[in-house]
Amino acid sequence: MSDVTINLLWLRPGLVGGSERYVTQLLKSLSEVEARPSIQLMVPPGVCEAHPFLAQYFTIDQQSAPFGRIGRIFRERHLFGMDLGSPLVHHMGGTLPNHNSKAKSVVTIYDVQYRDIPHNFSAAKRAFLNNAIVRALDTADLVCVPSEFCADSLHRHFGFPKEQCRLVPPAFDVQAPQEQEPPNAAMGKFLLYPAITWPHKSHKFLIELVEQMNDVHLVFTGGKGSSHDETLTAIRRSSAADRIMHLGVVADEQLDMLYRQALCTVFPSQYEGFGQPIIEAMARGCPVIASEHGAVPETVGNGGITIPLDIETWIDAVQRTHRIEHRQALINSGLERAADFSSQRTSAAQLAVYSELLYS
Repeated sequence: MSDVTINLLWLRPGLVGGSERYVTQLLKSLSEVEARPSIQLMVPPGVCEAHPFLAQYFTIDQQSAPFGRIGRIFRERHLFGMDLGSPLVHHMGGTLPNHNSKAKSVVTIYDVQYRDIPHNFSAAKRAFLNNAIVRALDTADLVCVPSEFCADSLHRHFGFPKEQCRLVPPAFDVQAPQEQEPPNAAMGKFLLYPAITWPHKSHKFLIELVEQMNDVHLVFTGGKGSSHDETLTAIRRSSAADRIMHLGVVADEQLDMLYRQALCTVFPSQYEGFGQPIIEAMARGCPVIASEHGAVPETVGNGGITIPLDIETWIDAVQRTHRIEHRQALINSGLERAADFSSQRTSAAQLAVYSELLYS
């Protein structure tokens, strides 16, 4: 019997965005702690193949669910209504599908975007998410969040007491910046934006930005969201189409290289529960220019630039990154900020939650 069972049945490698990276980095952090409680992971097929280290450090219970997402939801409700033998169950997918009274429960909630930007969601999706979040808040013994912004959002929208939230920040490895040649000599200086093509990510804003700047290229990476076709169409129709590329999902090694080679990482998102690419970029010595929305200012801190979504303001900010002294100052402050998100801090925060529920 494991001390903690973690529900990862929602995790579809390459398809769930930042939550996948958050979870895998958190579990890597926990794997480095010898005095951790015993942990069992309930995973769907493909997760251990995508992240082989999981089977090395944790007990794996692989569960298949037919009929796609609906089948998975019913499977979760059945499984977690049973006594799994663990005194604590951690749901890391933002919802708590079911609960057995013999175990304590904790849920990690990454954001409540559907309440802050409702027009990006159908009425049916809003109703489903609202019921799921309310049930999680009513049932869980504690709630983990990646940012103070997320805790504030839960309090603002649901009246959920902030003292029942526990901050468990993402973990990042800070790596010394390295000078490298551009991946394509024709690319020149480029802006990098790693983000799934969801509406709130504002890909078209960056296309408009590059149209007004003749000396930079733009590189998008990330999976397909609901605005993917619209984004590709905007690229094809752009007057700067020959300077814009979308690479899709790239391997970690390639993304690491892009961070190191980019003029800067640009992050014009209109909503984030944290914004992990911001710290990923900083940790690799890449300057960051970001929006002022959601948790972005909290995440950036003093490590980068946050500005309104105004084209002229962004042009000026990008142009200043060409200046050696200004660029180096951004690199230095970014590395300092990234160092705040160590694996030790993350594992200590999560283990404190487990100890609070297991031994109190």
